[in-house]
Amino acid sequence: MNFRIDLPTKLALVLLLWICAFAVSWEAQVVLVLLIIMSRFAVPDFKPQSRRSARAFTRFLIYSFAVATFVLILNSLLIRGGSTFGSIGGFSLYQDGLFFGIRTASRLLLLTFAILVFFISTPLKDLIRYLQARGLSNSFALILLLTLHFLDQLPARIHQIFLAQQARGAPVDAGFISRSRALFSILSPLVLSSIVESIDRGTALELRGFLHRPTSTEESQSSPGQRNVLTLLILFLSLIVVLYTIAQWLLG
Repeated sequence: MNFRIDLPTKLALVLLLWICAFAVSWEAQVVLVLLIIMSRFAVPDFKPQSRRSARAFTRFLIYSFAVATFVLILNSLLIRGGSTFGSIGGFSLYQDGLFFGIRTASRLLLLTFAILVFFISTPLKDLIRYLQARGLSNSFALILLLTLHFLDQLPARIHQIFLAQQARGAPVDAGFISRSRALFSILSPLVLSSIVESIDRGTALELRGFLHRPTSTEESQSSPGQRNVLTLLILFLSLIVVLYTIAQWLLG
């Protein structure tokens, strides 16, 4: 049996993790988040496709835990209930707010890490080809491809525009107020250049026959016996989690 973690298996796993983000306890969500982080380094099929993706994941990991810490502290200060377990600047920290913050942070981390690991480890062309093989129209696939490409290139494009404005003497790094005033000068070329590039890229793909290309049959050529058993197991587990959650809600 083939237990390779291919694209359908990854999609099924993302679905399972998103269901668990709303269906299981926060303790289980924390464990799942730690497993996702470890899988990024230990499982070859979940490793980033490029160094840029690896750096993006590392930065997001640092930022997300910083935001999670802020959420915990803020909820501990604002939601009063239960006993106190400490203080910051003379303000007490409450346990009810802490547990509410933990539940919120663990859910957000699980949702974001699940989709992030999927995208950094999945080539964009493979995703589009798979969706086309599953019946996605070529026009919608073109829109999705251009959108994902725009989001992928957005940080680098903003950095280039920022450097260009800075070289022209614009006060883009002279404080919060100056940056707010210079925001329009950064957004305008960003939006316009993105529209122009999207049109050019879409035209190039049309000329190469993207919209008229036959749907890939690589997936459909696989016999039923070659289907990934792991994908079916994950989907079955997702169904079990949903049914268990509904049963708990009805009986509780």
